[in-house]
Amino acid sequence: MEVEWWFEQAERDLKMAEELLKARFFEGVAYHSHQAGEKALKALVIHKRGYHLTHSCKFLLDQLNAQGLKIDEALYGCARELDVHYLTSRYPNAASAPPYELYDESKARELIENAKKLLSFVEENLK
Repeated sequence: MEVEWWFEQAERDLKMAEELLKARFFEGVAYHSHQAGEKALKALVIHKRGYHLTHSCKFLLDQLNAQGLKIDEALYGCARELDVHYLTSRYPNAASAPPYELYDESKARELIENAKKLLSFVEENLK
């Protein structure tokens, strides 16, 4: 049950990111893209009974790797990129600028794609 909750919330975060993209709230896209990736990965780590008390997508992939899943470098790249935006998308003091000045449509689209790749990986491995 908990696994489903995490994955369903990840899907909702991805939808929120897509809606925020339409509204041009690019910093919100960054944040919800990270959240989608993190929550999806947590679903899989929980499913495999691993340690999930973190906000790092890269760390969660490390946990899955330690549990025997093969993680390719491209997926790690998606996770690392999303992790960068966990704080900078929300706090002006994280990058010495207000988050709305740090993001554009191109970056927002890239982050949504990264999140989608993580969700696809999780969905494939939850079967």
